[in-house]
Amino acid sequence: MIFIDKEKLDEILTPDRAVNAVREAFVLFSQGKVNQPIRQSFIIKGNWWGVMPSYTDFSFVVKIVNVINKNKEKGLPPVQAAVILLSPDNGEPLAYIDGTYLTAIRTSAASVLSTEISYGKKVGTLGIIGAGLEAEYHAKTALRYLSVSRLLISARKRHVDLAKKVGGEAVDLDTLLKESDVIFSTTSSTTPVVYGDKLKEDFHLVSIGAFTPDAREVDDSTIRKIKTYIVDSLDAVSKESGDYIQPKESGLLKNKNILEIGNIISNKIKIERPSIFKSVGISAQDNLSAYYAYKYSL
Repeated sequence: MIFIDKEKLDEILTPDRAVNAVREAFVLFSQGKVNQPIRQSFIIKGNWWGVMPSYTDFSFVVKIVNVINKNKEKGLPPVQAAVILLSPDNGEPLAYIDGTYLTAIRTSAASVLSTEISYGKKVGTLGIIGAGLEAEYHAKTALRYLSVSRLLISARKRHVDLAKKVGGEAVDLDTLLKESDVIFSTTSSTTPVVYGDKLKEDFHLVSIGAFTPDAREVDDSTIRKIKTYIVDSLDAVSKESGDYIQPKESGLLKNKNILEIGNIISNKIKIERPSIFKSVGISAQDNLSAYYAYKYSL
C-alpha cells in the first residue's frame, strides 16, 4: 500500500486530470455504474462527521470526513478527511490518501467543470466567497484550467492574504456579487451570502456549502433569477441541502430546469443561464479521484 500526501496530490492530480476524473465520476454515476450506499452521518462532540463508501468495477473507496469549524482557531482546516483505496478484485489495500486535500481538489474540479459546461472556459470576472482551503483550491484550479481575466475574493477575514497568495483582488462582498460573471461560494455559513438582487442578469453560480437542510448559502431572490439548477446528485441535495430543500418546499423551483451534471454531460444538454451548480459532494467523485491519484502515482 502506498501513501499519497498533499505534495504528491498537487503534483499528480493536475487540474486537467482532476476535472477529467470528476467528469468520468459524474457520468458513471448517472449511468448507475458507481455503487454508493447512502452517506452515514454522525454528530460527534457537536461536529458533523460522514462515512462515504463507494465501488466500481475497478476501485473500492471509503472516505471518512468531518467538518469542525473551531479548527480555524487552531490553524487547522475545518474540513479534514482520510481516504482508503482497495482492490475490488482481491481486497488488497492499495493506497491511503490525504482526504483533506483530495476533497479540496475534487470539489474545486467539479466547480470548474460545471463552469465549463454552463459558462465556458473563458471567464471575465470570477468571484470566490471564502478564504479557507476550498477557496484556495478553487482559485488555483480555476486559474490553471479556465481563462480568467479577473479574480475577486471576499470573506469575513483572511481574504486579503489569500488574494495576495493566488493573485486576486480582495474586495467587499457587494462588489464581488455585482461584478462577477461566475461565483464560487465556498463558505461554512448557515445563512445566505449570495443575494440575487445584487447579481448580474447573466451568471453561473456554484455553491459547495450549506450541506444540511437548515443551512443556506443562496437566498430566494437568486433562485428566482436562475433558469437552470444543476446538482451533483438529485437524491443527495433533496436530503441534505437547504439551498435545494427550502426553495423546493416553497415552490420556487417550479419551471426551473433541474438537471444532474452527469446527465448533462452524457446527453450533451445545452444549459440556459443564469445557472447554479449545487454540490454536496458524492462518493463517486472521491472514488474516481482516488483511483486516478493511485494510477498516476505508479
